[in-house]
This record gives sequence, structure tokens and C-alpha cells, in this order.
Amino acid sequence: MSRPAPILAREGSYFRFRHLDGRVLVTNDIGRHVMLTEEEFEALAAGALLPEHPRYPELADKGFVGSELAADDESRILASRLSHLCTATNLHIMVVTLRCDHRCVYCHASRAPMGARGLDMSPEIAGQVLERVFESPAEQLTVEFQGGEPLANWRTVRFVVERARERAAAEGRELVLTLVSSLSLLDEDMASYLAENRVFVCTSLDGPADLHDANRPRSAGSAHAAVLRGIELMNGAYERCGYDPRRYKVDALLTVTRASLARADDIVDEYVERGLTTIHARPLNPFGFARHVGTRIAYPPERFLEFYRRLLDRILERVREGVDLRERTAAIHLTKILTDRDPNYMDLRSPCGAGIGQLAYDTDGSVFTCDEGRMVARGGDPIFRIGNVAEHGFRDLVGSPTVRALALASCLEALPGCAECAYSPFCGVCPVYNYVEQGDLVARQPTSGRCKLQLGLLDELFRRLDAADDETRAIFERWTWFRPLGDEGEG
Repeated sequence: MSRPAPILAREGSYFRFRHLDGRVLVTNDIGRHVMLTEEEFEALAAGALLPEHPRYPELADKGFVGSELAADDESRILASRLSHLCTATNLHIMVVTLRCDHRCVYCHASRAPMGARGLDMSPEIAGQVLERVFESPAEQLTVEFQGGEPLANWRTVRFVVERARERAAAEGRELVLTLVSSLSLLDEDMASYLAENRVFVCTSLDGPADLHDANRPRSAGSAHAAVLRGIELMNGAYERCGYDPRRYKVDALLTVTRASLARADDIVDEYVERGLTTIHARPLNPFGFARHVGTRIAYPPERFLEFYRRLLDRILERVREGVDLRERTAAIHLTKILTDRDPNYMDLRSPCGAGIGQLAYDTDGSVFTCDEGRMVARGGDPIFRIGNVAEHGFRDLVGSPTVRALALASCLEALPGCAECAYSPFCGVCPVYNYVEQGDLVARQPTSGRCKLQLGLLDELFRRLDAADDETRAIFERWTWFRPLGDEGEG
């Protein structure tokens, strides 16, 4: 579908538009949107939609015509939507080990066997990482443990939790701790420790046992049985601490492979049966080992979008039955569409979070613009490595030419194909993904698989919003509140 240039209407209101199923979606820089008929759109574009028109009050209220929305109101809305521009790097991803007892077919992390040596982050290096973390002037800091399987290096996890808690208390900083784990190594003592220290936990659940175990084979028994046991242990520990279960509850990621495409209903029902309240459906990414097995597990964007539509249908069916469930990708987009808040999801902001929103620290103290950049380095290309914690301070890291290049390459307002797109206020690009897929930080959007996915996802959500009855609208509005995970980037 072609993307026509934005229009400046007669009264000076700048807007973008997209034709969608015989109607026209119109958006502006402050994130307001309206769906018009073709006739209404032609009148708006020609400056002929007059105050007596029945749609005029809504268009004026949303800043498309007239002067109902004052300049200071627009400034306030923009300040809220772009608040990440005034926030220092707050997400710090620590890869504490590359060892893992899983052999996931889509592994992005380039994991190593459990018996491998020299692939754990030492407490000494972890201490240097924390020095860099606390050099960031951000009021809230998030430390996220990743791997491999981070529980395989429990000594360093505990060291970081205790040292970071002490430092945050001494400096009056807000600290969020998040662990991304398969939970296969979790025991009762670990679960109690994590809960007592208010560590959020995110895991992976790809569906029923046969699907999950096919996607995520494990060397010692069923991965599905292990993750269910881990979820039960962790949620039980949170409950014993008396925490609010809406906030402290294990969430799960769903990575969609070719084997998942016909199983949307089964996947949703598995989440419901296991008491999970959030599904985060993610397509395959071309990082790590996943890049080399694409012919076996990958699919074109259109197939993912078909799957996603059915997934949303089934989720909404279960919600109408009284189940508490939401889809996190939709929740992130809907928060940007229906509110003036931005969830600060690193891949869906302009510019993206690489360096200026997040940093990733490898086991040896190497620092990368983001975890995706670290994955590229594990594949043999260190282009996104910006330093080492033993040699470079925080200002050196975030001020590096690489970080500047990624920021420039992800400003939607200046990118061909993005600047004029109706979805620009709600979207974002990943220069690292572009580099891997097309060999350039700036994507050629007409052939970008990620762009096709984002267009399709947003088309689907705006179609559903346009057709929504009161019940569906209320569901979508509830989804704009979701637990603020530490990694608003990946979990």
C-alpha cells in the first residue's frame, strides 16, 4: 500500500493519513486519530470541512482543525508522549552467563552448554557494571538479568541484587530488578530470595507441552514441566510475601515459530489453564542461532499476522468469558494510541532505546548499545560494541559515535517511509534489525519484514478499534494499564 505524503490543511493542522478498508485513518503528531469516510477526508484535505459539519467538533477537539486545542495543551501532550527524550539510560541488561540447559530452536542469545567454562560474569565484573549503571543520572534504574540461563550463575545474581539494593537506598534511587529465565533451575530458596527482594520474573511459555518442548528442547526432561513448576514456585513465593498479585506475578513470552501458526487457540487456552494473565506474542528475530535455522522455523510476515488475528480473537473470547488476560504487544500499542502515556518500550520509540535508553553488558564486561547488538557480536560482528566497563565510563559509552549513529537512524521524523506514515506516532524502528536484515542501519521500508509486521499489527488494531462495541472498547482501554516490567524492552 502506498504511503502518501502528510497534508497541511487550510487551517494549518498537519496530519498524516492511511486508507484502510474503504475508510481513511487520520493521525497527527500528538497521537490523536480519527477514522473518516472518503468524502469526509476529501473535505478535510481540501480545507472545506466547515464548523457546521457533524464531525467538526471531534476534529477540532483532537487538533485537526480550528483552534480548540491550545498550543500549551499540545505541548503538554507532546511532553508526555516524548518523555523518554528527557530521561537518561535507565534499562541495564546484564548477561550473567551464556550457559543454558535448553536448546531452543530460535535461540537469540547464542547460548552455550551447561558444562562450558569461562562464560559466567564474575562478581568483580558485575561490580564494575554496577558502577556504570549508577553513573546514569536516571531517577529510576532497571537491572535485568539475562543469559543463557541467569540462574546458572546464582552467585552473581545475588551479588548484584544486594549491591544494587544498597547503592539505590544510599542514593535515594528507585530500583527495578527483573529476571528473564526459563525457571528450570529455580528452587524454593531461590524463589523466596527473589520474592523477598522484589525481583520481577519473566519466563517463556510457547504453548501446550508438545509445542513448548518442540520449540524449547531441554537436556534433562520436559522444558514444559520445568517451567510450570517454576511458575508455581515463584508465584507461591510472591503470595507468601503478601504482594499485590496484579503486579507480582510471573509473566511469559511467546515466541512464534512455524509450528505455532496453527495453534493460536491451544496457546491461549494453555495460558488460561496455567493462570497466566499476559501473553506477549513475538515473531522470530534474525539474531543468534535463529538466523541459521530460519528455513525450518520461519514464515513470511503475512503468516504471523494471520496467527496474531486468531490469537486476539481467542483472547477476546476468553476475556468475555470472565478471564483476566491481555496481549502485551497490543497493550503497548494501545497505550500509545488511546492515552498520552508512552510505555517506553525500547523498540517502539523515536529514537529507539539503543544506548540512550538501554545498555547491555556481556559476561566479560563488554558493553553494547542493546541486547540485540550483543547478539550480533556473538555472531561474529562486534559493530555495536561500544566499550568495556573496566575502561569506559557511562558518559563515554552513551556518547560514542555508534550510539549517535543509532539515534539518528531511528528518528522516525527524518526517515524515508516513516516520516509521512500515519503510524509514525505509535511506531518505532530497530536499526540493529535493519543491519542484520538489509545490511544498513536505515531500512528500505518497502522490503523490510519488520515494517510489514508493524503495519499489519497497527492496521489490525485500528480496524478493531473502529469496529469495537462498548465491551470490546472497554477491554482495550483496560489493556492500556499493564504492570511496568523492568525491561519495557523485552519482557
